[in-house]
Amino acid sequence: MVQILMTDSSHSSKVLLIWSFLLFVQLFVLPAAGQTSAWILPGEKETLAVYSLGGGTSSARETYLSESTYSGWSVAAVTDSWTGRSGESFMEYRRVHSDILFSSMTNWLGGGSTWQVMGNYSYSLERQVVKSTASDLLLGPVAMINIGCLYNRANSNNPATAEGYLALGLCADYTYRYSIRRYPMVFQTSLYVPLAGVGFAPDYDQPYWHMYHYNQYGRALHVVWPGNNHVVRGQIALVLPVFDGRLRVGADLDYYHNRLGGHLRRITHTQVELGYVFTFEHKAWRL
Repeated sequence: MVQILMTDSSHSSKVLLIWSFLLFVQLFVLPAAGQTSAWILPGEKETLAVYSLGGGTSSARETYLSESTYSGWSVAAVTDSWTGRSGESFMEYRRVHSDILFSSMTNWLGGGSTWQVMGNYSYSLERQVVKSTASDLLLGPVAMINIGCLYNRANSNNPATAEGYLALGLCADYTYRYSIRRYPMVFQTSLYVPLAGVGFAPDYDQPYWHMYHYNQYGRALHVVWPGNNHVVRGQIALVLPVFDGRLRVGADLDYYHNRLGGHLRRITHTQVELGYVFTFEHKAWRL
């Protein structure tokens, strides 16, 4: 993902606020009675898809020209889906996550402001290693693409930078089913960790036009692994049956920290999201 700037702000207070919001939803948003389960994994050729909109906070720290810390707000559009594969497949499910995020951040010490646009795409194949009436656990490999750009409104000479990476890693999905006041609910959590890949991050003294003109892309490419690219992406959510549908209320928590191209960047995003669950059945087309 694009990694540009991020900070060490008070994550504990953000997480407490998110959990308080989720608890409020559990206690006061009552789903319709008569549903036996709020979430069942899809069958073969069936897809569960969640389309969400979110908003939250972003913070960043970077040392491109001088050490700067930024913080501000962000909005995002998010899609998650789970698809049942053939019964003969060892990896029983396909999991896809994608999002696009815009954030506006300010250096409150007078260092100007910055805009960030960032996109993520993750594709994983998962196997169900825990299966019961109360819970499911899916594990599997994931391919992650993260890319983005930053526009620094205080730097008129070189205002825009772009970075990203392509990596392979691990994905885990856990689902727990329970009831409150006889109403079925589901708690979900997902975790993505990239382990190895290639990152794009130009050096200080390598303008983009120079890199393009002289075909010097090699200096901008870096091998990334947990030793130089600390990335963790997690999701927590509640699935709530409401009337004849299902709402998914949750949060995305992202953390990126690397030192590529000669400068450090640390970035975090905290997004509260509200989405709706759809079920699709894949049918064969016959001519």
